[in-house]
Amino acid sequence: MQYQWITAPFAIVGLIFLAIALFMLLRRDWFLGWIKGTVGFIFLILAIFMGLTALNVNAYRPVDKEVTVATISFDKLDNQVYKANVVMSASGSEMPFEISGDLWQVDARVIKWKGLLASLGGRPGYKLDRIQGRYFTLEDERTKPRSVYALSNPDVGFDLWSAIDRLSRHIHWFDAEYGSATFLPMADGALFSIQLTSNGLIARPENDRAIIAIREWE
Repeated sequence: MQYQWITAPFAIVGLIFLAIALFMLLRRDWFLGWIKGTVGFIFLILAIFMGLTALNVNAYRPVDKEVTVATISFDKLDNQVYKANVVMSASGSEMPFEISGDLWQVDARVIKWKGLLASLGGRPGYKLDRIQGRYFTLEDERTKPRSVYALSNPDVGFDLWSAIDRLSRHIHWFDAEYGSATFLPMADGALFSIQLTSNGLIARPENDRAIIAIREWE
């Protein structure tokens, strides 16, 4: 719910800017028309920016102290080829992927609030970014096919996470981080959970097959 409250002000302000822009651009009185037209276009651009910001912010999910953001299970299809089934905790949606390799890893984009925004209850927001496979040996990495898949839709209009990352160097109200879980082995029937904590992403085995796969790999 928190990120819906953040999205709403951007959407409302965007609609206000749009109304102002249309009011100024559609008036027949062209006294100081160039100035009005310029200001109208500025408000139109601001309206579009606010709308895109609201849309992109809404793609992020709030994070508690430690939350399971997804689970992933594996079924072996062939030698070094697995079907990975990712289930998103927030929506319950399932995303199947065919991953080549011996290991897997999930990445996420995280936005953190600082200072006053954090003291007002602002919680970090996350968006799972991608899942990828990797081989045990360097030779396989160089010669065999790689698997990298997006876990979320790209931002619309502009990259919100990258924009916050650049702004955070000058405005210390927020921060952008890129989290990656440690590479873990894929195995037939293995089940893992992906948890997001204050220290980043953590992948944990959730059944005996996953535990055995990690022990054999280590």
